Amino acid sequence: MRIYFENYPYRSDLIEPYLGKMKILYFGKDQSTRYTDRIGYIFISDKNYSGPIFILPKSFLIKENDKKLNVLGMPGVYPENVIDTEDPDNPLEINGQGSFLPELGLWLFRALDRFRMEHEGESKGEEAELDSQLPEDGARDKDFLSVSIQLMDFLKEHRSLFTQISLINHSGRDKIDWAKTVKGQPYIEDGKPWYLEPAIKEKTIDIDDTLLRLYYSVLQYLRDKYRFPIQLGEVPYELMPVTEIQRLLDTGIGSKEMKRIRHHYFRDDLKILWGLLNSFFTYNTTDTEIKKEYLLVRNFQIVFEGMIDTLISDDRGVTELKKQKDGKLVDHIFRYKSLIGSHAEIYYIGDSKYYSDTNRPEGVALYKQFTYAKNAIQYHIDKIYLPGKSEGTLHYRDKYTEGYNITPNFFIRSRVTKEDTSFDKPSIVMTYWDEAKHLEYPKTNKHFEDRIFDRDTLILREFSINLLFIIAAYAGYEEEYWKSDLHRTIRELFIKSIDKEYEFFILTPQSEDINKFHYLYYEWINGKAYTLESSSKNRPEHLLLAFERTDTGKKDKETFLSQKLREYTTGKELLYDLRPITLAELNKI
Repeated sequence: MRIYFENYPYRSDLIEPYLGKMKILYFGKDQSTRYTDRIGYIFISDKNYSGPIFILPKSFLIKENDKKLNVLGMPGVYPENVIDTEDPDNPLEINGQGSFLPELGLWLFRALDRFRMEHEGESKGEEAELDSQLPEDGARDKDFLSVSIQLMDFLKEHRSLFTQISLINHSGRDKIDWAKTVKGQPYIEDGKPWYLEPAIKEKTIDIDDTLLRLYYSVLQYLRDKYRFPIQLGEVPYELMPVTEIQRLLDTGIGSKEMKRIRHHYFRDDLKILWGLLNSFFTYNTTDTEIKKEYLLVRNFQIVFEGMIDTLISDDRGVTELKKQKDGKLVDHIFRYKSLIGSHAEIYYIGDSKYYSDTNRPEGVALYKQFTYAKNAIQYHIDKIYLPGKSEGTLHYRDKYTEGYNITPNFFIRSRVTKEDTSFDKPSIVMTYWDEAKHLEYPKTNKHFEDRIFDRDTLILREFSINLLFIIAAYAGYEEEYWKSDLHRTIRELFIKSIDKEYEFFILTPQSEDINKFHYLYYEWINGKAYTLESSSKNRPEHLLLAFERTDTGKKDKETFLSQKLREYTTGKELLYDLRPITLAELNKI
């Protein structure tokens, strides 16, 4: 197997013999290097090389001390040194991570193949510059990687079956055949017969064993030759070495052997297994014919957007919001629990970025993201609030305080680190926006200071997520399993960050209702108050007050607390209870 990385400049002699005929190589800064701007999978069979080639995203290369790019930022592990996965001097093989890049290649192929099936021929596929030459869907067991993946998946799905067949086939073996033994001449001692040469039941080779032994040998071949991540478990057979499987492929004997045993299987699962092995040996036989399969994309940003969208977006009443009136498409949108309380819902709006951390969204990208949030608010006002329709659980404008719920708005980008090489952990974290400017979060878009519940106060955050997880979860069609967990994590990170920027209080009037209280105190809590869910169906009982943790917010809080208002008809002082709380604590109530 050969492993390359997108946009990395290799010496010509390291890449030209393998990818030169694909016409996807370009000169580097000088004439001695070549690079490719594609990502994906290629299988080539010619006189120079026969086997799979993976071109992995550039995100998996990280600079070591801001100098040279390393694989996952591992010191001394350079892209040139990991090209050949069979090389015993491959540094990943030496440090016990030899199967990592092949496993990543397999997940990447699965992900790109899903993207191809879902978007080939559509505008999204064209935008990604998707290019493929693979067998048609009805013959997908005729290319090397597809059949290899199916063989690996078959083991996961039928492991208990193999144990059962082995136990059945081996039961009774090596036992004494007493019918034949007693026909022999016994040795008599103390009147008792002793049979010194008992007849043993013959060890016949079961035809199931032939198929299973071959199957496990092929899996061992894929594991040892291509470093595919295969756990064989306990194998009750003596397996053929890698060189023997290669000989069966090179000579075509493997294909002939499969034809010989073709009609010996009656179980459906063993028929399926025979078909997979037959494809493996028939269509991967080495011969003089030059073979070429490939699945490549040029714009991985579009694929990344598609993967993120599948994993976090939903379609509950968001069609019109996703397709904006100006023709723009919102990358990601989903409906989930509001940041205030746990019963109301709100739209979460996201934009995904595949590029590296050093490239911060700015200018138009920031403007568009704030515009999407404004449009979501206006959509709700126009379609639901003003026509007087039932809001259900979707809450934006507070009719008592005229405040607006917080609209969660975010960027989400890929993250790769040497500390996290897991394919099954999202590892979503809040990213530090700009260390040079000491900005932990993107600057909030607002017209007024210290008014979090103002319609024009738009909060934006940025998260990063494990790219290995994104590729594997999308490839494995696991969106329904992960979607609610990803939504919950994004919400929790939002709440944690807002608690750091704002100080919250629950205000409960002692005698007046919320509407009248807010009317009298409007000047001091405009844009700072939002009613909380109440046990009373007629009116809310509590206000949530928020003051920004800034000099302005501190001053506003002191001004509000110093007010002593009285009811204008009776002269009675308006008393209230006030207790501090965080959004995190509020959501536990």
